[in-house]
Amino acid sequence: MCKILFSTTIWLALFLVGCNNAVLEVDLNTLQEKIYEPTAVKLLALGEEMILYLDHSTCVIDANQNSLVFKALKGQLGLYTDTLCLIKGNEFEVIENTDKSPTSTAVFNIINGIKEDVPFADIGKAFKQICDGNSQAILITDCEYFDKSGKNQDGFPFLSGAFKSWIEKGHCIYIVTEPYQEKYKGKMYDKKRFYFIFSDDKMQAPISHNLLGELQGNLNSSICSLFKMTNSDITVGRQKGNKMFDGNIETSDVDEKQGFEYTEILNSWDEIRTYVMKLDEYGEPLQNDEGTGTATPVPFVQNLVFNEGENYVITDVEVFATNITAQYLNDEKAVEIKESFVPDKQALRNGKLNVFVTEKVFDYLTDEYGGNLIRLDFVATQAVPKDYNSDIFTWQSIYQSDKATCVSKSIENVLMDIGINPAKADNRKVIHTVFLKTEAYK
Repeated sequence: MCKILFSTTIWLALFLVGCNNAVLEVDLNTLQEKIYEPTAVKLLALGEEMILYLDHSTCVIDANQNSLVFKALKGQLGLYTDTLCLIKGNEFEVIENTDKSPTSTAVFNIINGIKEDVPFADIGKAFKQICDGNSQAILITDCEYFDKSGKNQDGFPFLSGAFKSWIEKGHCIYIVTEPYQEKYKGKMYDKKRFYFIFSDDKMQAPISHNLLGELQGNLNSSICSLFKMTNSDITVGRQKGNKMFDGNIETSDVDEKQGFEYTEILNSWDEIRTYVMKLDEYGEPLQNDEGTGTATPVPFVQNLVFNEGENYVITDVEVFATNITAQYLNDEKAVEIKESFVPDKQALRNGKLNVFVTEKVFDYLTDEYGGNLIRLDFVATQAVPKDYNSDIFTWQSIYQSDKATCVSKSIENVLMDIGINPAKADNRKVIHTVFLKTEAYK
């Protein structure tokens, strides 16, 4: 950078005869569309249409007569249902809802008309149809399923594949569970009624938000329970009121864009080396203020924290850094900056993301373009499922002496699946991205 302290005339003359006046200018829209968007994961957006699947059996008949949960939802279903699908054994009766006005009673009347228990509902087909599709859906059922040979599947995790395919798309499943009793051959059984809401929190107005609001009173009274399945809700935020960088670093305001943050570092790299890395110009450690030993480096990036996910805890993170200056300006390949930005593992144990910058960074900086544009991708490398109460998904099977575990085992299979784990699913490993514009360095 030229430091000229003369009159305007002399400054202009020197500028014209050879001062390196290159200045890297970064346009955020170009950064969004040209650099970030092509590398962002493209997950299929979920359609606005909502399909309501009802198990045409005692489960729904009883719900219509006795359930406070069903009562809370029933009045709203007509407003949100585009298509109604009645599961009658192996047959699916599809009814289009052509009147979604607040005064319409079309869906309401159909639900009230469910009087006949049609056995052997093909619940497996319903789940597959939902999860192979691209519409929001609600399925109300007791999850009793019989395969084509007539064998009951209360102990078989038949939902695993369908659940996995939905979660892999980046969507979520809300599961509302309501205990109820049902008589079978003169004996009362404690069962569970399930309200599966297939949605996507990234939508502007997902159906889940509307319906779960209706259930808040029942949830607060423990009449029903709520569980959410997803692997795409872990994000990174900044501690309120705290800067992203060490106090010795001066920056522009942090711009928050779609999927990333951007800021400009106003200090020189020499200053960063001295005040952050605590190194002299030869790369040797500086003495601390007391003169009793070497100074301790401070985190370059700090005050970032995990917004914890519903189902997983991130236990380890790496920082993948690239110099994208030539990529941004000339469509050249980004340069990987190896071992230059290192996460603070101690802070990570407390859910914080602090990042040190090392002397290796100087091997990858340039003065060719009047600045450096650096990309930091925070990559989850280890994640473990959270504990949850699986008993809310089990009930005493009518058809066998053991508990019915088909739902609980299906959920367990999905959350333990290596392809669903957010640290293993290749298209969802990056949990946060920061772009830094810095000074040039020769």
